[in-house]
Amino acid sequence: MSQPQGFVDPNKPDHVCHLNKALYGLHQSGREWFYEIHSVLENLCFKKLESTNCVYVYQDNVVLLLYGDDIVLFAKTDDLIKDVIKCLSTHFDLKVLGKARKLLGVEFEEMGNELFIHQSEYIHKVCQKYQCFNYPVTSLPIAVGIVLSKTQCPSTEVEISEMSKFPYRNLLGCLSFISGRTRPDICYAVNILSQFQSNPGLVHWNILLKLLGYVAQTKTYKLKLSEINNLNINCYSDVDFAANRDDFH
Repeated sequence: MSQPQGFVDPNKPDHVCHLNKALYGLHQSGREWFYEIHSVLENLCFKKLESTNCVYVYQDNVVLLLYGDDIVLFAKTDDLIKDVIKCLSTHFDLKVLGKARKLLGVEFEEMGNELFIHQSEYIHKVCQKYQCFNYPVTSLPIAVGIVLSKTQCPSTEVEISEMSKFPYRNLLGCLSFISGRTRPDICYAVNILSQFQSNPGLVHWNILLKLLGYVAQTKTYKLKLSEINNLNINCYSDVDFAANRDDFH
């Protein structure tokens, strides 16, 4: 890189500095860091999942989640976690923060030997932010048999201007963030409402508020990550016949 201002060698002003490592804040800094820790983890016999670049596993005993320079470990025993930390500390300067309580808006909660994840704190903040719109409390993410169409979208400048007062995309983005992490029960409703985010109508906005009311009422819902005995998997499909009123797909 160019010699920093104030540190230019008067005898070699046209020379550049050779960096021993990537600087923070550069585009390639994160890339170089990933290659470095990836190499270390491979040498420790961790294997990266093919489906994602940020999850590594060691046999079937340890799962390592990597986000930037933050690391979260899941293991069958505390001793395994201590062993991994000891191995990593020989390569990097670590700051051990103890058990994970919250990461990227997702909260971790232990109850006995069971582990749960939820977003009650984030949901509470979202509800406070949008409480001025007096969202109704409902028992379902979206009403049964509800039919939404582009014919319900504003078509005049006056209608479009009126709808611009409502933060449809912002609220939808918050609910989409929740649905993709800890609340699969609202995925269908979020998917339907996302189809109208470019030009939402008052009908779509009111249904979005009802979805917020449902999330507010169920903000204590949790996903259980621990072992479940006698697990029965039930699958549901939203496949229908020409339910789209706009193009009958």
